[in-house]
Amino acid sequence: MQTLGLSSKPQPTDNIFKRLFWPSIENQYDVDLLGQQGFYVCVVVGGFSLLLLTVIGNPIIALFTATVFFLAGCGVRERSVAAAAMAFTLYLTNFLGGFVIGTIGNPLVQLFVLMLLLANVRATLMSRKWSEQPKDETDFDVSERSTSGVMDRFANRLPAKIWPVGRYCFFPLAGLLLLLTVVGLIAMKRNAEAASHAPVTQNFEMK
Repeated sequence: MQTLGLSSKPQPTDNIFKRLFWPSIENQYDVDLLGQQGFYVCVVVGGFSLLLLTVIGNPIIALFTATVFFLAGCGVRERSVAAAAMAFTLYLTNFLGGFVIGTIGNPLVQLFVLMLLLANVRATLMSRKWSEQPKDETDFDVSERSTSGVMDRFANRLPAKIWPVGRYCFFPLAGLLLLLTVVGLIAMKRNAEAASHAPVTQNFEMK
């Protein structure tokens, strides 16, 4: 088989860019690959949030945010549509709030992340629908997920162990983070408006 250029390992049906932003599913291997991709997207978003929020002096919020996105990634890996939707909602709220208070940062980077998180929602919906279809003998068996390397064990085994219990923590924590984000944005908006309407005084020194 190998001499003919064939392999027993299934291959992705999409190239990497299409799989990131507009994935399609044609077999169980695509289902599993999209779940792994979505897990990594959430982990990377959580990691960057941890770094950025720590740098600006909010280490507790940074750890809280990273934990929520990691648990969301576990949910996406286990095909939870609600987890994928909540991760997208959290980031979208923060993104739109940045426009309101004028602290948007780099919009291109944030739009890129939003597109990835939205693709997670779509991929998870498609995965759930595909998984409900009858399987045949050519389908990829998710019980055969690779665990040969550290990254394989991280993405293929850890979410399955964490999510059955972690989901009961994720949704309350995600809801609290969403509430804190909205309240924080409202407070920042009011402070900015108060500062803009405050009288400006100038002190002149007599020489």
